[in-house]
Parts: sequence; C-alpha cells; structure tokens
Amino acid sequence: MNLANAITLLVVLNIIVIAHEFGHFFWARRFGTKVHEFSVGFGPLLSKHVRDGIQYSLRAVPLGGFVKIAGMDIALEGQEDEEAAVAPEERFSALPLLKKIIVIIAGSVNNLAIGVILLIIVAAFVGIPYEAEMDRAIAHIVLPKSPAYEAGLSPGDQILAIDGKTIKNWDEMVGIIYKSPNKPLVFTISRKGRVFTRRITPIYDPKAKIGLIGIHAPYKTKRLPLGEAFVFGFQRSWELLYGNTVALLRIITGKERANLMGPFGMIGYVGQARETGPDYFLQVCATISLFLGFFNLLPIPLPLLDGGWVVIFLLERLRRKEFSPEQKSIAQMVGLGLLLLLFIFVTYSDIGSDVRRLFHLP
Repeated sequence: MNLANAITLLVVLNIIVIAHEFGHFFWARRFGTKVHEFSVGFGPLLSKHVRDGIQYSLRAVPLGGFVKIAGMDIALEGQEDEEAAVAPEERFSALPLLKKIIVIIAGSVNNLAIGVILLIIVAAFVGIPYEAEMDRAIAHIVLPKSPAYEAGLSPGDQILAIDGKTIKNWDEMVGIIYKSPNKPLVFTISRKGRVFTRRITPIYDPKAKIGLIGIHAPYKTKRLPLGEAFVFGFQRSWELLYGNTVALLRIITGKERANLMGPFGMIGYVGQARETGPDYFLQVCATISLFLGFFNLLPIPLPLLDGGWVVIFLLERLRRKEFSPEQKSIAQMVGLGLLLLLFIFVTYSDIGSDVRRLFHLP
C-alpha cells in the first residue's frame, strides 16, 4: 500500500458517494421536501454556505458526504427544534409511497448510471481489450488477494518456467495452471532483469473447474463507434450486475467462497488499475460504482441500505402503520453492527493477504 494509491481510492469513492447523495438531494427537492443540509465529508464543519434555506457544508473527514432530509432520518438529541420548524407537508414522511421510493433509490440509480457512462466513455474514447498478447507469459494485471498477488507478483513480471519446464507463451503457462488446482507449483519469474522463484498454489474455480492464480495477459485495445460504445456500456454493465447477483446467491447457498475486498484490498485494486492504464482504471471505477449501486439496492430490511428502506416502506403499507422511531433506531443499530462486523472481517482478510505478499516480495 502507498499514499498515492490511497489518495486515488479516496478521490474515486468521494466522487461516487457524493453523486449518490446528490440523487437523494435532487429528487427530495423536486418533490418539495425540505433539505436541511448537503455535506461533502463528515465530522467537524470547515465551511458552509446557506442558500434557499439549505446549508451546503464542507467537513473535515473526506469520506463521501451526506444529505439531511427533513423527516427522513431518525432525529438525534438536540435536533427536535430543527425538525419542529418544518411544515408537515415539507417532511419526507408526507410524500406518497412512490415518491418516497424514488427519493430513496435515486442515489443508487445515479451510481448505476455513472458505471454505464464510464464504460461508454472507455469504449468510445479510450479503448477496450480486443486481442490478448499471447506470445509471452507476462502478467499485465495481478488481482488483489489472489495466489499470484500473495506470492509477490507484480504487473510486468514474466513467467519463464514452471517446475523447471520452460514457458514459451501464455497458452503454455495457463495450460499448466488450469490442470493444477490446489497443487503447489514453482514459478521462475523475470522482473526488470532479475530472476527469482516463487511457489504458487492455484486455487480451484468451481464454475470453470480449473486452477487459477489471478493474473491477466497484456492486450491490445480499440475504440468503438459511439453507437456500439452505447451498446457495450449497457451490455457490460448488465454482465457485471448479473455476475454480482449470481456470485451473491452462490455465496449465500455455500457454493462459492466469499472473497470480498476491504479498504486495503481496494487501495491495491484501484492503485494497480491506475498504474495499468486509463482503460483499465476507468473500468475499475465503473465496476466500483455499479457494485455500490447494486449493493445499496439489496432488499435487506435494515434502514442503512436504500433497498432496506424500500422494504420497510412496503411493510408499513402492508401493515397500514408506520414503525416507531424506536423500532427504526433498533433496526439501524442492528444494521450498523452487521456492517461493522463485515468491515472487520474483510479488513482482517486484506491485512492477512498483504502480509503474505510482503513476505514474498523480492
């Protein structure tokens, strides 16, 4: 992990989260709901500008931002006067069900739209992979938390031999890896004139039924005409969202091992993408935005995800009675606790992966 990679991830996440919050902000204002504050960042207030009764804030902790909509959040102690001053018809609770849902899902829709737009831009103006360069076994991309990553491989490394057998091209290398899941292999690697060896054990991919170590070959790129780029953007976005859905279902049913990335893994992922080139970097940014939009829409009845709020609104309609602030507060605490546990789990996994890599760096 280095500072440049961490700053890159921070900038990417801030743009994505602020765009998400703007979706909530825009539609709340469009429907006449009072918005108290739109903030970039969290924590202590650095500066503010009040316009049309809305406080636009810059705060000290640069981790996204938030929008404070009247009657939407559970009021904290000391905020009762602020909420009491809002006319009943300007509160979020006064909106009909459909408008509530639009305000809630607008942030995630923005994230999905950003993902599609970035992929269109890549296809039309930067270029997408169309032909792999197979004449040599060079790792162009090394996936975080993969066996190759933990063994210390980096982009640009060339595989010269596996278990003493000379490797002439990419196909020859992957042919050995595919047939060797869970079998330790000794790789002879060249990096900038230095030659060293690493023992790498390919993991088993249950879908393809092959061994993998987590590297991709170099490739040539080409730009698409604008019309084809639009088709590519939507098609590729659908493929990524469908893949996320299938992977989630396989994890839930125990058919696939969860391999989520925490903050350290994301820093490595985005940093490597930045170093690889603009085409891969923008596709990684699009993937992150699409995933956050998808994740936020999961219909888990906990009021921390957009999809969770939608489920709660629908349940309230079915029972013809709103949940009490206390009930919603308990649900928020449960959701926050689960997210914290998930954060701790993936961060621990990231640190373990980075430590293993650190011990194998040449």
